[in-house]
Amino acid sequence: MAFETTKNYYSIGEVSRIAGVPAYLLRYWETFFTELRPARDTRGNRRYTNRDMAMVLKIKELVHEQGYRLKKAGNILKGEEPSREEDHKTVQLLKLQKEMERSQKESRLVGGRRETVLREIKLEIEAILQMLG
Repeated sequence: MAFETTKNYYSIGEVSRIAGVPAYLLRYWETFFTELRPARDTRGNRRYTNRDMAMVLKIKELVHEQGYRLKKAGNILKGEEPSREEDHKTVQLLKLQKEMERSQKESRLVGGRRETVLREIKLEIEAILQMLG
């Protein structure tokens, strides 16, 4: 996800909007991931740097998109564990999961179309029955 690199600091609200995660989740991640420590201004407000923004986006990718648990995501950020791209079985499982989601969406679409066609047929039969008396 892209973010404005000309800016030096971001508020927690801006980071929340850019990353697409709630502010409370960012605050929780700060307690869990030691790598994510935004500086504070004189009023105590968080000031996220571009490095912090990149870290937030990486955490979001690991946790929300790749499905890692927080502990394992933290280990990957520290370089202690290989990422899923290096795990062949996990890559296959992710592909199968995406394929299943795609086929479920197609199934819902087909089911909806089938339902529409059946309603139209029912209406035509009712109209024919009314003409016959």
